[in-house]
Amino acid sequence: MTSDTKHHLNPLSLFYFLFRHLWDWLFIVIVTVGPLYGFLEKHGISPILGFAALVVLIIFAVTIRYLCFTFEIGTDMLTINSGVFIKKHTHIPYGRIQTIQHSQWFFLKPFRLEKLQIETAGHDDKSPEAVLPLVSESIRDTIENKRVQVSRSNVTPTATSPQPPTYLIRPRDLYIFALTSLGIFPLIAILLALYGKLQEMIPQKVINSLTSELIHQSLIIVALIGILIVIIGIAGSFLSIVQRYYRFTLTVQANQLKTYQGLFQRNSVTIPTNRIQAIRIKQNVIRQLCHLSTIQALAASSAGDDEKSNDLMVMPVVNTPEVFPTLTPFVEWTPKTSIALTHLRKTTYWYFIRNALLVTVIPIIVCLYFFHLWGLFSLILLIIAILLGWYSAGNTGWAISGNQLLMQVGHSFTRSQYVIPKKNIQSFSLHQSIWMSSKGLAHLEVNLRHGNHNQEIELRYLPLGVAQEIFEWLKKRH
Repeated sequence: MTSDTKHHLNPLSLFYFLFRHLWDWLFIVIVTVGPLYGFLEKHGISPILGFAALVVLIIFAVTIRYLCFTFEIGTDMLTINSGVFIKKHTHIPYGRIQTIQHSQWFFLKPFRLEKLQIETAGHDDKSPEAVLPLVSESIRDTIENKRVQVSRSNVTPTATSPQPPTYLIRPRDLYIFALTSLGIFPLIAILLALYGKLQEMIPQKVINSLTSELIHQSLIIVALIGILIVIIGIAGSFLSIVQRYYRFTLTVQANQLKTYQGLFQRNSVTIPTNRIQAIRIKQNVIRQLCHLSTIQALAASSAGDDEKSNDLMVMPVVNTPEVFPTLTPFVEWTPKTSIALTHLRKTTYWYFIRNALLVTVIPIIVCLYFFHLWGLFSLILLIIAILLGWYSAGNTGWAISGNQLLMQVGHSFTRSQYVIPKKNIQSFSLHQSIWMSSKGLAHLEVNLRHGNHNQEIELRYLPLGVAQEIFEWLKKRH
């Protein structure tokens, strides 16, 4: 299908247009239901007939929208035509296509239908440049082949390995990845919030009766209820991650990274490696103890992982010592082996701890004022703040390797190490307050393009000499 003939979407996309504007239709129905009913009653028309006419009108509007949406796969570009009263024609040269993301629900697999999202180099919006809601898988193959042909014609041919590298997550690794996630805590918070809402719905007499009953029971029952909530949280987090990264696969061909993942909805993203601005190696405190890492790419694209705000998942779980040897075949400019980082002196840890403690002052004062004796439990925040500050300071590190800057930071019991090519750094700055000047310390900040926004990475409380050395290195752009 490579002609300039106009093609329609699959007829099943009628449901897409209907549900995409579902709230609009519901609003129209709610606004018109009163006047419509009065009009029908006044003229002696059956309400059923009137509302049937309204449904027919909605179906007609959806059908018109479907018929006005066409696309053309030309020799040099993809053209998408849309709009009913105001016609819109979007022309996308294949050489300008940066990412192609396709998703396929399990019930669409037998029909070989999927949703395509296409983003171009000049795109500067949160949504993709073009969306084909429901098309055959062959459409995606045709568009990708044409894009690869254009990209190959613009580069000098290089020797390629006969068998492109492939990463496929093993079931055991996926289960470990899911079990070591900190996603359990938000789920437990949601469960507790639902419990609070449930309390509001239950009559107060019933709550008092249950509370009285629990008081007369042993603490074991109360403990079992708490354990049950934790188990539900763990199970929910586990199943959510497993279905999202089920059979996660990464391949690279013609300088294009391709990922596939998902159980109920199979998602895939294709992105040129030259759109990757930096690599992030991420570990929460549990995965640090297990020597496991997650590799993500900060891309100048909005086609990232839904969970991580344009962070493209490269490898969900890798043994930490094997990160760079495993990654290099896919992203050639990354180091081939681990780089030793320089860390802060222990004498600077206090500044991180102090900053974390200052954040807890107001919540503790509020709890003590309103809850009195019970508010003393808020003092636990002091211990958490000390641990957070110590963790952030202990995981701050840096190194320069060739033309790459390695920056490592710790935040919320999660360590992130960034591998950043110097050419991808958009801007950088060195900050030093009057107080820091007397201590010989400084903050170093670099900015990258991340999605359609800015990613700020900051190393705090560096020795001034080190910060100036990195700053001068960054100034030398060639």
